Amino acid sequence: MSLKWASNRGAKSLGRLPFATKNRKYRRKIAVQKAAHFQLPFRRWDGRIGPWKEHFGKGRGQVYSLDGSRPNRICNEIEVAKILRGVRDRAFWFSAFNTAKMPEIWRPWVRSMDELPPWLENLDSAIRQIIRAPAGGMPDVVAWNKKSPLLSAIFVECKGLNETFKEAQEDWMGAALRKGVRNSQFGVSIRAW
Repeated sequence: MSLKWASNRGAKSLGRLPFATKNRKYRRKIAVQKAAHFQLPFRRWDGRIGPWKEHFGKGRGQVYSLDGSRPNRICNEIEVAKILRGVRDRAFWFSAFNTAKMPEIWRPWVRSMDELPPWLENLDSAIRQIIRAPAGGMPDVVAWNKKSPLLSAIFVECKGLNETFKEAQEDWMGAALRKGVRNSQFGVSIRAW
């Protein structure tokens, strides 16, 4: 994946690193894949954390917007979606959690899993026939162009510095590769803490 879209925001490339869980419950069906890892120059939110309804469980993982635009208090997933909208027609954080409880100001960048566009719903459905996980695993942020959505798609998983991949995430990527998604379409945004 060309990280030009991220480097324009000061991202530091961490190289191509494994997109794999450390502790698998089930045997791997394909070899461990590597994906571009990068770190955006986030400044940790130092304001009031507030109740859950104001941060959707992101709490101390909140950051300031890189460009100072609204919303100013965000998270890795929202900032990645904002940046990707500069290079693709569409970009959203697809959350498996109830997005009705998402802070109102974050909602323009978030969709629920029930709101997948048809091309992504079809891909996810095909992947579910290959992997054990009935849900979960799809990277957090997906960006695409209306014309040729699968070919133009960018999939970005967002992690904190010490967060690990889940088995379903590793398997989803592996199955997506079997379904024609290119390895270069995957990336990982690592928050520095």
